[in-house]
Amino acid sequence: MALIEQWRSKRSIVVDGIVALAGGAFGLGALLPGMVPPAAQGTLSAPRENWENPVRARIMSTLNRSPGIHFRELQRRLDAANGTLRHHLDVLVAEKSVTTMSVNGRTCYYAGAPAQVEILIGTGVTDDARAASMLPVGLSELQQAVVARLTRSDSPRSQAALARDLGRSRSAVHSALGVLRTRGIVAEGELRLADHLSGLKTSKLEYNWLDLRAEMA
Repeated sequence: MALIEQWRSKRSIVVDGIVALAGGAFGLGALLPGMVPPAAQGTLSAPRENWENPVRARIMSTLNRSPGIHFRELQRRLDAANGTLRHHLDVLVAEKSVTTMSVNGRTCYYAGAPAQVEILIGTGVTDDARAASMLPVGLSELQQAVVARLTRSDSPRSQAALARDLGRSRSAVHSALGVLRTRGIVAEGELRLADHLSGLKTSKLEYNWLDLRAEMA
């Protein structure tokens, strides 16, 4: 009986050793998925504060300030080579630190998920596609001008007045407002920004076209 117990003990040590080696090679989650918290299984990573790679650190910092900017704008701000930027974005997307969404036909980049953007907290929006559409990104030049004009405290009294301010036709402004209202950027039936963008004038968000605010002040 002593020999049997000794054999069992040795067999247990061997099996435990094999499990430990396999766990190191393939990850504990591959062997024991039930022991890995759901948060570690493919969910969106929260943006980290510290990044070992300086390029990725600058990418995340820029996307936190300007959620939803497109590739060319990000490249311009970082002064990065096309291939270099695409490589680092691919890595960040693969590890779920950056999300891409198509907005108005353009690929836009976000640190984390669009629904996590600070100005959307409290809106109750959890769908990332809807959240992305509610941010002032992927806009035409006229749509940008309309949003910039509506950041001013002296809101235009009518679409005709808005058209005169912008030097554009009433039909063009009417069309731009229709798109902005559908996306949830401009309030329905009013010439003002939606509630979540009411503080855009003094917001920490940085979009280069919002410099129009100063020109129109």
